[in-house]
Amino acid sequence: MHSLKWVLLDLIDRCSGLRCFKQIHAQIVTSGLACNDLVANNVVGFLGKNANSVDYACDFLKQVDWRVSSFPFNTLISGYANGDKPGAAVLVYRRIVRDGFMPDMYTVPAVLKSCVKFLGKGEGRQVHGVVVKMGFQCDVYAQNSLVHFYSVCGDCGGAIRVFDEMPVKDVVSWTGLISGQVKAGLFDEAISLFFRMDVKPNVATFVSVLVACGRMGYLRVGKGIHGLIFKRSLGTNLVVGNAIVDMYVKCESLCDAKKIFDELPEKDIVSWTSMISGLVQCKRPRESLELFCNMQSLGIEPDKIILASVLSACASLGALDYGRWVHEYIDRRGIKWDIHIGTSLIDMYAKCGCIKMALQTFNELPCGNVSTWNALLGGLAMHGNGHEALQILKK
Repeated sequence: MHSLKWVLLDLIDRCSGLRCFKQIHAQIVTSGLACNDLVANNVVGFLGKNANSVDYACDFLKQVDWRVSSFPFNTLISGYANGDKPGAAVLVYRRIVRDGFMPDMYTVPAVLKSCVKFLGKGEGRQVHGVVVKMGFQCDVYAQNSLVHFYSVCGDCGGAIRVFDEMPVKDVVSWTGLISGQVKAGLFDEAISLFFRMDVKPNVATFVSVLVACGRMGYLRVGKGIHGLIFKRSLGTNLVVGNAIVDMYVKCESLCDAKKIFDELPEKDIVSWTSMISGLVQCKRPRESLELFCNMQSLGIEPDKIILASVLSACASLGALDYGRWVHEYIDRRGIKWDIHIGTSLIDMYAKCGCIKMALQTFNELPCGNVSTWNALLGGLAMHGNGHEALQILKK
């Protein structure tokens, strides 16, 4: 029996699909190993990766005694929550509770994680009710999951209520609420929360509050937070470094941004995007093109945001040849057009006086927004094509 167990475990690890697994499952049932903790955990680990196995998985769990261990049940819910169809986690949760399973403090975060992924507000509120009913209000892990759930779903009031009722708050609690306020556009509230913290901030906390400072243009506050980061020796962290650069760019303090950018021990596409797009937004197109050339010389592939920013720089400078090169680069690399790329191309051609290409690009763009129309209308009017501009306006 002992050797059979290890054979079955190996077969589960190498199993490629549900059809194959059913044959292994037959061996598990006939051998009486369905109640073995190790076997049960491996089975639900496999089934949790297949969102089409919900009914099958729930039937299997009927053979497992949750009073002995809730681990297989929580593992299955977590597996579905981490997959492509997180709603399956809630479905399984409801099924196994109906069959007698009593959720514990490890079940709640897994179910709430799935609610976050598909923005299931109603389902998450029901889980909150379970937290109260089961007496998990004192469990910081469950409470942090609720704060995160309400924050991501845009219910800042719900997040604050849970947060205020928590008897113990850790850095995850504070960071969850601060990041939620930032996502909701409540930047002043996020900064105020940061300065009320009675625990040490972590990387995620600093990044969230730097975003808030940048959006509000609070350079002085941002510099103070930069100083705190320097004292904690977190400045070499790439994510934090990128957030500092972006904060200075948003506050239009380009000298500080460039200094931090140059000091970064390593740079990723986010670093280059922040700096290049920032230079364009601050009306320094020539410097943005120079930086783009440096990036190209290092063999770094630009993303759509950088390319749109470079096209805007070309439009500002009237650099038609450079703009055409970017257009050719986009086509050569097979980069799919979106509204931002398309609008930037139209704006570049229109401002450079190449109205024919602007119109051609406009007609090739599958869909546009008000900025797309404005780019074309502005270019036509700028170059004396008033009649054509009025015809476009009627359309």
